[in-house]
Amino acid sequence: MARMPGRDVAPPPPIERYRHLRNQETRTRSYKGWPKSDKLKSELIADGFFYLGEKDRVQCAYCGGVLHSFEENENVHIEHYRHFPKCETFDETDSKDEAALFGHVRTCMSETQTDGPASADNSTLLEKIKSLNLSTNTKCPRHKYYALLKDRLRTFDNPNWPAKHPMEKDVLAKAGLFYAGVGDLCECFCCGGQLEDFEEGDIPVEEHDKYFSDICVLAMNRSRKTH
Repeated sequence: MARMPGRDVAPPPPIERYRHLRNQETRTRSYKGWPKSDKLKSELIADGFFYLGEKDRVQCAYCGGVLHSFEENENVHIEHYRHFPKCETFDETDSKDEAALFGHVRTCMSETQTDGPASADNSTLLEKIKSLNLSTNTKCPRHKYYALLKDRLRTFDNPNWPAKHPMEKDVLAKAGLFYAGVGDLCECFCCGGQLEDFEEGDIPVEEHDKYFSDICVLAMNRSRKTH
């Protein structure tokens, strides 16, 4: 029987078969004979990929997705998301508090969609979240592939980013913002709110919360902690 050319078909989602490869050291040992840079290898290992031993083909130990033909400057995390957005690794953030918060948000959305019981946590924050009618938008955070600080930071390496911009890149990224690629337009990975035309003395997280405190669960959470 002839094979279909030019396609990679991911196997069924692994349960036990790849569980041992969810250990980073075990994945690292799979990279014998890796033909490309150590930097790319490190990023692949960190993102859950093990080496299949052929050219630069790698497979995710969590979703089973297969990737290959990498350019050295590609963002592995973003490519992973672009091809396999349902992989469980995209629930990761730099903060355990944020991870728990997004879990609460998804619970609220699920309950709103199904008219289920109220959450056991009846905090003001969750009541605010439920009042947003997030059931119409199941993407929260809106850009979960930028939930990691390192991926937001990499967006500012774009040559379009103004060379003498008054804001430090890491301050913008720590505020949850990534560079949208035009002018100095930045976007929040959580709510999608956009900011631009920054001036000397601006505090990005305060600017964000001033405009998007009614739609961004991160801003709501910050407000709750300061009151």
